[in-house]
Amino acid sequence: MWYAIQTITGKEEKVIDEIKKVIGSHVCEHCLLLKREAVWRIRGACRIHTENLFPGYLFVQTQYPDEFYKQLKAVPQYARILGKEDGGFYPVSKEEELFLKRLLNKDRENIVRLSAVRVDKDGTIIECDGPLRHYLGYVVKKRIRLRYVIIRVYLFGREREILLGIRLEGDTVTLEEKGERNEGN
Repeated sequence: MWYAIQTITGKEEKVIDEIKKVIGSHVCEHCLLLKREAVWRIRGACRIHTENLFPGYLFVQTQYPDEFYKQLKAVPQYARILGKEDGGFYPVSKEEELFLKRLLNKDRENIVRLSAVRVDKDGTIIECDGPLRHYLGYVVKKRIRLRYVIIRVYLFGREREILLGIRLEGDTVTLEEKGERNEGN
């Protein structure tokens, strides 16, 4: 099952490293930081970068949540596992896990990729693929020129607005990773 861990925003990758050092792999099967591709428009060119999808949150997959919780206390950077007031904690629900998996679309790097969209002359999205294809009816805001939409979903106990990057047919994009520039499509 998946569990959400809330931590200090900006320290997520450090916490993942600590979890891997402190917690046995038999207890923590997988620890993930979900990211999304986003677009910066610079002088008319689209530049893709990645950013955290849920800043301050990590996800772990474990079949031994009680043991994981005990061992997690030895990780100095974590804040808390999302859960109940009485000290217990909830797994990510099956619906929430399905939502996250649909967004990721089996991406090996746990990145929500850009959705390709076609728009009409009024800016209405008439066709899309990628993660947005499942959630087009949930769009509450769109900024086509800036290459993003915001969807509203119920997730982790409350309504959340999630930004998803888009690209238009004919966009030429440049991938930016840690200061390096590589041509992409």
